[in-house]
Amino acid sequence: MFELFQELEKQAQAEQASSPPAVQNEGSGVLVLSVGGSLFFDEKPLAPQIAKFCESISRLHSEGYKFVLVVGGGKIARGYVSAAKSFGATNYSQDELGIMVTRANAFVFIQALEKAHVHVLASPTEALNVLGAGDIPVFGGLWPSFTTDAVAALVAEAVDGVFVNLTDVDGVYSSDPKRSSNAKFYPEISYEKLLSMVKLSASKPGQNMVLDMPCVNILRRSSIKGIVLNGNDLPNFEAMVRGNEFRGTLVQAPLQEENLEEEQ
Repeated sequence: MFELFQELEKQAQAEQASSPPAVQNEGSGVLVLSVGGSLFFDEKPLAPQIAKFCESISRLHSEGYKFVLVVGGGKIARGYVSAAKSFGATNYSQDELGIMVTRANAFVFIQALEKAHVHVLASPTEALNVLGAGDIPVFGGLWPSFTTDAVAALVAEAVDGVFVNLTDVDGVYSSDPKRSSNAKFYPEISYEKLLSMVKLSASKPGQNMVLDMPCVNILRRSSIKGIVLNGNDLPNFEAMVRGNEFRGTLVQAPLQEENLEEEQ
């Protein structure tokens, strides 16, 4: 019986993979972008990559699409935090320093974007006024122990938007695709299944999921549609924004009960 369930799930995954997802903007129509710091910040800001991405955002914004950006820390933030830790900084102080760096990163994006609000915002509800003025709100981190992914989920909740995670992989996989050639790609996944995978990943050394538990819990509690895709592929990103087919993972309530296949 268990083998039958496994075979049915494999068939369903194959059917999903043959039909790339297309997403129409929902709710307010705002796309809240969690911009992975690893995409744009190494030991210093990667200005050419930032410029290309912000050109795309500015062009789409001029066409009427609405965005909020939440910018992560990347390698540069980890370097600062590591240095502070070596001097005995507490966990709280390390988190505070990481937040400062994400806000500096966010300020760099503000310089590169047309129609960006001039200041890095510090409260999710501030985004509403900025959007109402026709500008692009930009955030960094907000609170200790909260990732920028979780912040972006909260902002999406506040503005009734769609959460979009821009990372360095194509979407959600069963395990790290950079480490395992057997990692399975999920074109669509439910909140519950993703939470189960996050918990499983946390229990296995060397595993890493693109979203963390607080982020997914926020998406689930307010039924916020989530999208995970590769931020390095701008044509694919623009296809998603325009509601066309794209390669990525949709995170949403399931159409039917799902069974999580045990990781071997």
